[in-house]
Amino acid sequence: MIEKSHIAIIIILYHPSTDDMDFVAHIGELYHTVAVDNSTDNKGIAEAQNQGLQSLLDKKDITHVVFLDQDSRVADDYPLAIAQEFERIAQTQRLAILGPLVDNSETGETYKSVIHKDPAADNCFIPRREIISSGSCTTIECLREVGLNDSRLFIDYVDFEWCWRANSKDYVCGITLNLRISHHVGQKTISLFGYLIIISAPGRYFYQFRNYLWLVRRKYVPLQWKIATGIKYAVRLIYFPLCIPSGFACWKNMLKGIRAGLKK
Repeated sequence: MIEKSHIAIIIILYHPSTDDMDFVAHIGELYHTVAVDNSTDNKGIAEAQNQGLQSLLDKKDITHVVFLDQDSRVADDYPLAIAQEFERIAQTQRLAILGPLVDNSETGETYKSVIHKDPAADNCFIPRREIISSGSCTTIECLREVGLNDSRLFIDYVDFEWCWRANSKDYVCGITLNLRISHHVGQKTISLFGYLIIISAPGRYFYQFRNYLWLVRRKYVPLQWKIATGIKYAVRLIYFPLCIPSGFACWKNMLKGIRAGLKK
């Protein structure tokens, strides 16, 4: 039986607001919480999470780790609930990481991939090739076998790469239908030709394009993702500077990312 004392929470801070800090203080009263402040020396979310995880690996009482963003606002019992769901599903699956349903905090709509169609849920569990880290739960045992984050990726595709690495070791990743959180991806969302486009800060496109070119060379990265993302990025190079607010700044960062990604 999992107890609160067995669960650790990792939260990465980057210029947090007073409300963010109040939440961290509150959740820290309920669970073992590791908050890594990335504000003054930003080494990226991958390295920041790794620093938090390293501090937990030798704690014998901690069995499960829950990742939250600094702007996550979850119920007090959420970390315990996702850890219990993990154990329930792990009885029938070799589970690496479990996430909740994720709703767009602006629109209320559940995030869904336009490329992949989810299989039917089995016992309220849907396997997915990759999930985002926000609200997710894994175990110390799994982290020891799969390894920590690839800190070279800095920010984009850090969670995806970890999931693909877990898949290559015969683990399953997925989500539970019994829990959900609100989350906001990117800076804003716009509608273009009938499609919703998630717009990130211009600097993020450097990491997206660079990391894509790094990951496309790795054998364990899914071929479908390589092809679909490659097509999407090729199209972005065309329409972003023409159709997207701040698109030219984004486009310049895409080119910088391509140059960096082509280097070994």
